[in-house]
Amino acid sequence: MLTAHSRTLKAAAVFAAAAGALALGAMASPAAAADGVYNATVAGQRNYSPLVNLAPSSTQQVAVVNVPANVGLYALHCKVPADPRSAPTLCDSSADSLAYLTATPDARATASIPFKLNAEFFGTDPNPTAGASAGESVDCRVAPGDPRSTTCAVYVLGAGRESANPTYMRIFPTVFSPVKANRATDVAMISLAGSAVTKGATPKLSAAGPVSMAVTLKSGLKPTLSSDNCSVTATTITALKSTGACTVRIVSTGGANTKPLVTTQVFRLTK
Repeated sequence: MLTAHSRTLKAAAVFAAAAGALALGAMASPAAAADGVYNATVAGQRNYSPLVNLAPSSTQQVAVVNVPANVGLYALHCKVPADPRSAPTLCDSSADSLAYLTATPDARATASIPFKLNAEFFGTDPNPTAGASAGESVDCRVAPGDPRSTTCAVYVLGAGRESANPTYMRIFPTVFSPVKANRATDVAMISLAGSAVTKGATPKLSAAGPVSMAVTLKSGLKPTLSSDNCSVTATTITALKSTGACTVRIVSTGGANTKPLVTTQVFRLTK
């Protein structure tokens, strides 16, 4: 689930400009930033430089210099939209994949923003205009059909009131190494209050308070959990209603040996 920071993201204009530049093949790296001027790089690469030979999943560092006072930054990995004039609506919503550098009262000469970069992810809209985003799975290795573009890219942009300021926008096309065709299918194992949940079962969940819940994946990967009508953490689930149902979505990004997983578990809500 995206953090609360994502709900404040108002970056359509910046995203549209970035996507347009990428689709037009603006891949040449500009000159290095002058002393005292803001800049951001990923893995040492400059603006519009492709990040190549990426592993299926890895932690990357966004290195920034000369960040002014009261300016925060986001780093997101998104599918580049088919229409270069449109804002991306499918960005990685998995754990640790939305990076945020908090604004501070003082300027910073240097800072680093670590974030998870995945070749495959369950994409959601970071700036939905009509309720929660349904989302869909994205494979960044799929050819976009345009030799001047890539399927996905990392976007770095200002936060809050600076979200539409092109000064802070940087874009890095992503190119991932191939994986073997016969990757294993992942499996999610769920326990509620210490008892395993049988596949296909719809266990009861009381609104009386939090209940311990654990979700592990056969692959050993870390799942990302999101839900409706209940609140989930890595160790608990809490019903937000006393009637109806709660659906928990379990997502993994896959890896070199395991396919991505998107599955759900339904709970029956009671008093």
